[in-house]
Amino acid sequence: MTDVNSKYELVLGMEIHMQLSTERKMFCKCKNDSFDSEPNVNVCPVCLGLPGAMPVPNLDAIKKSQLMAFALGSKLNSRVIFERKNYFYPDLPKGFQLTCPHYPISTGGEMDMSHLGLTGPFRWREIHLEEDTGKSMHTDKTYLDFNKSGVPLLEMVTEPDFTSIDDAVVFCTEIQSIAKTLKISDADMEKGKLRLEANISVRLIGQVGLPNYRVELKNINSFKFMKKALSYEFARQIQELENGKTLYQETRGFNEAKNETFVQRSKEEANDYRYFPEPDIPPIEFTEAELDEISTIELNLPKDKFKTLMDLGVPNNYINILVAEETLFKNVIALIKEYKYDPKKAVSIYIDKPSNRNLTPVEIVNAEKQNTDNKITDVSKIEEIIATILAENPKAILDYKDGKENALQFLIGQVMRNSKGMVDVTTAKEILLTKIQNSI
Repeated sequence: MTDVNSKYELVLGMEIHMQLSTERKMFCKCKNDSFDSEPNVNVCPVCLGLPGAMPVPNLDAIKKSQLMAFALGSKLNSRVIFERKNYFYPDLPKGFQLTCPHYPISTGGEMDMSHLGLTGPFRWREIHLEEDTGKSMHTDKTYLDFNKSGVPLLEMVTEPDFTSIDDAVVFCTEIQSIAKTLKISDADMEKGKLRLEANISVRLIGQVGLPNYRVELKNINSFKFMKKALSYEFARQIQELENGKTLYQETRGFNEAKNETFVQRSKEEANDYRYFPEPDIPPIEFTEAELDEISTIELNLPKDKFKTLMDLGVPNNYINILVAEETLFKNVIALIKEYKYDPKKAVSIYIDKPSNRNLTPVEIVNAEKQNTDNKITDVSKIEEIIATILAENPKAILDYKDGKENALQFLIGQVMRNSKGMVDVTTAKEILLTKIQNSI
């Protein structure tokens, strides 16, 4: 960091947009499949915004949203009201988007990241549910695909609590991991099912309060992209301030080829969208008992898996791999808890030997038992194998006698190869040393 950069600190808040894994879209019965279907096959009058079409909220999407919000430490609200967010764009056929920013799924609360070494606080502003827009494709012409129009989209908005880009990346990665664990979404960034936007500004270190502007970086589609875009924008804003320029509220994109951000438009304010309640959807009320029921669900979040693995003594360098892969996690836990394997051996079996990834714990145990049963334990047979190896490798014997330790390892390897691994290595080494000593 340069001397100029060291005068400033980052002020960063994140907006995380995630398509939910539901059978149907948010307000109609169309199939929720925006990636694998042919264009414009999963559409109807509701998601195409045709006159007279009546939206009906998807209860499964609402429940998944509530579960995700609870898992993230945000406070569930007892009332959700959908409103029309009015703006005009080709991929928004109705001319408005149904969303719930003023009476959202949840508000406030904060996310615990201590298991990853982040102290925070990382607070939530709100988590609300809305419908996704269609998709524009630009070639010689602009083509529109409305399969994505109306897909349930959860928007998770943080307070501007991040002062480190790396912390923000870890935070968003954890959100992705939680969504996959709870099967809320597969959160595939390559398919656009998880998209990030960042609200970034800078202030002098020690300055109190938020800056009077913020820049929204849109369409962040990978964590690598996020880090590069934020790093550039942080440096750009500092340079502008150092040059005496005034920074304004605006929306910017990131050109990865040029490694720079660019202006897209001046940032809209809430009143630009002319919000008003959707007249065809009454307020949705939840009883205290219904909200309490969510808190009784056993989640087994990534932080819980992290603690379980730590308590079992699994080496740190394996933990993140196991937390990210549910089947792998369960298999290793089964080997350790049910079959009493040493933790290091259990993770090594699955992670260091990729060919074992498709085997169940029972298959691993049976394979090891069969391997043990086939071991050559008859000392006379082992001595016969070793006698043959020594007879075929007189130079290796001489090399070992001359102090070359690698020669002994070579001979042990030959014994294991000849016996197809059925001789115990320690036993082979002991007999080899005895035979070589007796030949002196």
